[in-house]
Amino acid sequence: MQRSIVINREFGSGGREIGRMICQRTGMEFYDSRILQEAASKRGLPPDLLEGFDERIVTGQFFDLSIIGGTDPETISLPYRMYGAIAEVITEAARTKPSVFIGRCADKILRDAEVGFRSVFIYSTDTDRKVERAIRVDGVAPRDAEKYIAKMDKTRDRYQQFFTGTKFGDRREYDLCLNSGRLGYETCADLILASVG
Repeated sequence: MQRSIVINREFGSGGREIGRMICQRTGMEFYDSRILQEAASKRGLPPDLLEGFDERIVTGQFFDLSIIGGTDPETISLPYRMYGAIAEVITEAARTKPSVFIGRCADKILRDAEVGFRSVFIYSTDTDRKVERAIRVDGVAPRDAEKYIAKMDKTRDRYQQFFTGTKFGDRREYDLCLNSGRLGYETCADLILASVG
């Protein structure tokens, strides 16, 4: 592979699984929540803060700092410090070896760092499969699953807007948009790899 791959995805669309398939086929490194762990370690940030710094921390136009506790200047600057640490990990990893990155605004980070990559958005029209995943993986009650999925996607949108000023799922932001509900995970992985070739 000549370049890294960034996969942004709707909740339950299988973007993470597709990324793993690509890594299994190619030997590329895989970064999802691992990015947060490496970022905290690099910057010497307390590991327990990682629990709060996630896509779920965004509740409106701004971060809800009450989730991580405190309103002192150090806590208020935490989202920016964590984003800086995440950007450092992503950029260093991509410069070392082409990798697959899941979310975390990696496309914006790599674009700013002028590192080559392919940007992909995975969505799905298979609502039943998305609901099944919310129930099975996140333990959501069946009656709440569709609302939960919508909430997770809205949260990802706010996270992306906060740090990049771009809109989650806007086809103009990606090189490739794939419907995993119709194509299936294997075909999505095939198409992504063909586009990187």
